Amino acid sequence: MIPLHSMKSIWVCLPVLLLTAGAAPVTQWEKPGASLTAVDDAMQQCRMDARLAPQPHLGPSPHSMGTPALDRIEDRDVNEDARFRKCMQDKGYSAKP
Repeated sequence: MIPLHSMKSIWVCLPVLLLTAGAAPVTQWEKPGASLTAVDDAMQQCRMDARLAPQPHLGPSPHSMGTPALDRIEDRDVNEDARFRKCMQDKGYSAKP
């Protein structure tokens, strides 16, 4: 039998493991003539803008994992990533393949 404190640890760590397991690889961004500092600055600004943007209030997610809290986190991350990518592209950057 598994001790109770071990079971609690499993349930605390499980959401973190699920979220990191589904994380996409880090995208490299480039722009002709842009220094690494300029790329980093643009990424930080776009990341901040994406995080601070209002979240759309949609109904239940069509790709529901069954847990409303996880669905909201997933939807937030997808929307934030889309806003980040658009911001970088609007600044003239392109994602390296």
